[in-house]
Amino acid sequence: MVSGFITFEGIDGCGKSTVSRLIGQQLQNEGLHVQLTIEPTRTWLGEAVRRSYTEEINPYTEAFLFLADRATHTDWIKEKMDHGNIVISDRYSDSTVAYQAALFHQKLGGSMPEYLKWLQEVSQPVIIKPNLTLLMDIDPEVSLARLSGRGKMEKFETLENLKLVRKNYLTIAKNSAHFKIIDASKSLEEVTEEVWKIINQEL
Repeated sequence: MVSGFITFEGIDGCGKSTVSRLIGQQLQNEGLHVQLTIEPTRTWLGEAVRRSYTEEINPYTEAFLFLADRATHTDWIKEKMDHGNIVISDRYSDSTVAYQAALFHQKLGGSMPEYLKWLQEVSQPVIIKPNLTLLMDIDPEVSLARLSGRGKMEKFETLENLKLVRKNYLTIAKNSAHFKIIDASKSLEEVTEEVWKIINQEL
């Protein structure tokens, strides 16, 4: 049986959730066993993470909430892969690194590269390396325009913050061979087709 781990990353409004679902369906149509998942998870740990979005808490507290959720999530991913599934995750550890490093920098000052390094190191015991990560890259102004009709914005969804997060994602991708960068400003059909080609080439 074929198994593997694919993650979709990108700033809010990049379209990764929609594309990941479409790709999951295409893989299922090919007769493969696919499990779609998301971070934060739909468990009580994930709900604790979501609660942190609405409260002013210490950035370290929030980072460790993400890690707690991910530790359990990684166990679930491993189990599904062991049973011959391709697991597709809408966000995984790189989201925490990219977003939290920006948050640390804004709230505590200091060097964003140092926060990136620390977050990557502290994450290592509770993650597995994806076979492929699709980074849906988009200009933050375009992504915010897409989000504008959704209602109340979350604390991460500001232009200043998303610019920093995008910069972090591109830094991570530059140093990670399993990353592929997608121009997410294109139409949904074009983006999905490009991702599908990459998955067939890589996996």
